[in-house]
Amino acid sequence: MKATDVGRELLYPLTNTAIVYAMIFYWLLFALAYHAKIFGIALLFLTLPAYFRYLLYLLDARANGRPAPVPAIEMFNPADNLWTLTPLIHLAIGIWAGVLLASANAPIPLIMIAAEILVVIVPASMAVLAVTHSPLASLNPINTGRMVVACGAAYFIVPIVLTAIATLLIVLFLAGVPLFLINLGASYEIILVFSLTGAVLQAKNVAMQVDLADPVEPGAEALAQNLLQERQGVASHACAFISRGNRKGGFAHIQAWLEKETAVEEAWQWFFDEMLKWENKDPALFFAQEYLCRLLEWRRDHAALKLIARCLHENERWRPSPENKDQVAAMVKRHGRDDLLALLKFA
Repeated sequence: MKATDVGRELLYPLTNTAIVYAMIFYWLLFALAYHAKIFGIALLFLTLPAYFRYLLYLLDARANGRPAPVPAIEMFNPADNLWTLTPLIHLAIGIWAGVLLASANAPIPLIMIAAEILVVIVPASMAVLAVTHSPLASLNPINTGRMVVACGAAYFIVPIVLTAIATLLIVLFLAGVPLFLINLGASYEIILVFSLTGAVLQAKNVAMQVDLADPVEPGAEALAQNLLQERQGVASHACAFISRGNRKGGFAHIQAWLEKETAVEEAWQWFFDEMLKWENKDPALFFAQEYLCRLLEWRRDHAALKLIARCLHENERWRPSPENKDQVAAMVKRHGRDDLLALLKFA
């Protein structure tokens, strides 16, 4: 990675709306858990797995060139994608190592060395986890070493950046900067580690193969569930854009995802159906205009007629895009749908 690439990646979490929203959202949840006493313990146990799940989804998205995810309610399901709970093991190991060193009155240099070892190892372990979805593979030091080798020298950008930001936060804390700003900076640092690790994987096009005792490919049901979750994340992100008045940005986010879909026609239908579930149906009807244009290109007349009927049912004033008016009128007449022709009020 070039210096300009590194600079861009350092700013990426602050320039991506989805990541900024996630950073503030989880920061507020952890702050609430800290101040909520007994209730806060329950909130912490609920939030921590969801936070790690989001971080791994972010790493995976960056590694594969997909849009950054947004927090979704499914992330708070403790039984969903259990492999994403693996960072809790790393956290427990880190806490145990810290307690062990503290109880042994270890000298400061030794503690710093141990901390730096974790800083180097953990991002690579998370990368293995994102690639394999295997907790055992991510905890295997051989696989971690292979990941570092596969990424090359670019990998060490991650621990260097992590160390530099951590040092800066310590200096700011000692200088009397308010604690809530330090915590917010730490939130940015953690998200940056996962985002930057994913960016390194994408830049190096890492596709590591690990030796598992019994390699198991995900079944059709698991793949379908993962696709559904990813689509719901994209739809939620788009909804956030649109609800703030940025319909163009919301549709562009969905369009970027659709360009990467393999089942394109089914995906367009899914997003249209999903948007119809929103309280405000107007975005779905605007989306339907572009969807109808695609159906006409694909010569899917029956699907197009069904879409037109559905839109008119939702709002009788709905119309296709002006540039498609003549083509739609000809198609409707060709199939003898005088009822739709009358509702559309075409001459």
